[in-house]
Amino acid sequence: MTCDLVALVDGRPSSDDILAGLQAAGEELGVRAVSDGAVVQLCDADDLPLVSVELPLLIQVPGEVERMLGPGVGPVQTPAWWVEIRATATKGGREVAEKYANSLIDRLGGKVWTSEGVGAPATEGTN
Repeated sequence: MTCDLVALVDGRPSSDDILAGLQAAGEELGVRAVSDGAVVQLCDADDLPLVSVELPLLIQVPGEVERMLGPGVGPVQTPAWWVEIRATATKGGREVAEKYANSLIDRLGGKVWTSEGVGAPATEGTN
């Protein structure tokens, strides 16, 4: 079963932020772009995907994050950048996804929502 995470980031992720997240997730992981570059996958030594990261989306409508993720996410200031991260059921996938998401939050502020835990944020950070 996959695990979905959404990094709700306070600032627009730059190329440096994305690269720092990839490095934090694991320097030994392979990286490949799929879906014409709209998705980046982090892969294990056998080139099997552990995590897929979609391009960040700007959310500008107040209440839209809460509508999509449920009230358990708590209030989210808009505008916010939505970075969707999906971990495969492969061993270590969730940990890799959390490292990536937490790196973004540490750099830019925001919170991480996870599909496990009934919509409660896994992490919060401030910039």
